Amino acid sequence: MLKDFLGTAIRDKYTRQVIGRIDSPIIHTSNGEIVAFFVGSGRELILPTVDIIRVTKGEVWVESSEAICPPADIVRIAALLDHYIAIVGSRVFTVSRQRLGQVIDISFETNGWIMTKLDVAKKILNIPTERKLIDTRQIVRITKQEITVQDATLPNKRDIKSRAALLAKPEPSTCTSK
Repeated sequence: MLKDFLGTAIRDKYTRQVIGRIDSPIIHTSNGEIVAFFVGSGRELILPTVDIIRVTKGEVWVESSEAICPPADIVRIAALLDHYIAIVGSRVFTVSRQRLGQVIDISFETNGWIMTKLDVAKKILNIPTERKLIDTRQIVRITKQEITVQDATLPNKRDIKSRAALLAKPEPSTCTSK
C-alpha cells in the first residue's frame, strides 16, 4: 500500500547515504504506471521509478544521487505533470453515478510499478467507513474531478435461487453395496 511506502528512505548504492524520502507518486493515468515519486515534501525533485534498482523493507536503492532530479529534466514526466492528477483523495463514482467514496490509498507492484488496486472509502467525520478495494482494471476514466469505475455486477435473484437449488440437491452416492 502507498501509505506504507511514503517516507521510505532513498539510499545511494555507493555511498550508502540516505539522499531523500519517497513522497507522493506521479501516475500515468492512462495505464496506471507509477513513473516517478516526488522526493521530500516539495514538488521540486523527483525520483523516476526506472532509476530504482532495489526495494527493501524501509529503503529504496538507486545507483547514485543523480537519480533524483527536477521534473523538467525528464520530458516525459514534465509533460505528465502539466496534467497531474492526484489519485489519493480523488472521488470515485460508478458509471451509473453511485458515489463509492474517496481513494484513501492505492496498491501497486514494485516490479513493474503498476497501480493494482484503489482503496476507496466513504468518510464520516474524516473516519473511513464502507471501505472497498477496487481492481484498477475496473477503472473507466480518470479526470481531475473524479475516477469513474465499472458498476459492480451483482447476481440477480433467479441466479441466486438456482445456485441455492443446486446446493440443496443431495450428492449421488458413489458407493455400491452388495
